[in-house]
Amino acid sequence: MKKRTKIPVDAKDMPGPGTEHAAEETMEETRPPVKKNRKLKTLLHICLAFVCVLLVCSALIFVYDGYTKTHYEITFYQETSKKVSQNIRLVVIADIHNREYGKENETLIADVRALQPDLILFAGDMVIQTRDDYEASLHLVEALSGVAPCYGIMGNHENQRIYHSGDSQLPERFEQAGLKWLRNAGEKISIGMDTLQLIGVEGTSYGFEEYGGRKAMEEMDFDPKAYCIVMAHIPILFDSQLSDYDFDLGVAGHTHGGIVNIPYFGGLISDEEGLFPTYYAGRYTLKRQQTLLISRGLGDSRPIPRVNNMPELMVIDINWC
Repeated sequence: MKKRTKIPVDAKDMPGPGTEHAAEETMEETRPPVKKNRKLKTLLHICLAFVCVLLVCSALIFVYDGYTKTHYEITFYQETSKKVSQNIRLVVIADIHNREYGKENETLIADVRALQPDLILFAGDMVIQTRDDYEASLHLVEALSGVAPCYGIMGNHENQRIYHSGDSQLPERFEQAGLKWLRNAGEKISIGMDTLQLIGVEGTSYGFEEYGGRKAMEEMDFDPKAYCIVMAHIPILFDSQLSDYDFDLGVAGHTHGGIVNIPYFGGLISDEEGLFPTYYAGRYTLKRQQTLLISRGLGDSRPIPRVNNMPELMVIDINWC
C-alpha cells in the first residue's frame, strides 16, 4: 500500500481575506456580456418577424388587389315610402373608371340584366381624366340602355376631361350610346302607377355655386307627390349643400369606399374630408331624415389598392309602406 505524501503549503499561498471576492470580480470582468447578446438577438427576431409580416401582408394585398379588379359585390338596400305603390328597383353604377368585368363587361351586363331594374343610374366617373380611350364605358351604356332607361350625372373626371382636357364630345358620345344626362336638371319618370322625380346636380364642395348647383336646386319645382331622388357625385355635398332641400333619397359615389376599410373605424381617406371621413360608403340619414346612399364604386382611377373594400354594384329597392 502506497503512502500518501502531504505537500506543505506555504501560508503566503493560502487565500487571504478578500481574495475570493477579487477572483469573482476578475471572472465577472472577463465573462461575455450575455444580457446584451440576448437583447440583440431578441431585437433581431422582432425585426425579422416584422419583415415577414410585412411581406405576407404585401403579398395578400397584391392578391386581393388583383381579385378586386375582376370581382365585385352586389349590395341590396331597402327603402320604403308612401309615395310608391309597388316595388321599384334601381341599379347604381358609380366610379367604374372604364373598367371591364369580363370581355366587354359581359359579366356586369349579365348581372344587371338578371336584376331586372326599372332604372339604371350612373353616378359619375365613368372615365379616367388622363385617358382618351373610354370605349368600354360607352359600350356598357349602350348595352344597358337596352335593359332599362339610363340616367347619369357628371363626376369630377368627366368635368376634368371636358373643361381641362378639351374633350367637348364626351357628353354627346354618351348620349348617343343611350345615356340621359341630368346636368343641374330634373326629370319626372313614370313607372307603373308611380312617379319618380330624378334630379342631377354638379359641383364640388367648394364650387357648388360655380357649377350651377345652387341655382338649379333653388329653381327646381319639387313635386310633393313624387318620390324624389337627387344624384350628386361628391357625397359631402349632401351634408354641406343639399340636406335642406325636400327630397327622399340621395345617391352619390366618388369616395371609393374610403380606399382602405378598417374594421370598427370604416373608410381610411377621402379627398374632401381627409383621414377617417364621415361620408365614405353605405347608408346615412341627413338632417331632414332623407336617406343618402354612397356607392363604393366599381373601379379605380389610381394605383392605390383597395383593402377590405370590394367594388360594389348597388341595388336599391323602393317599396310601399
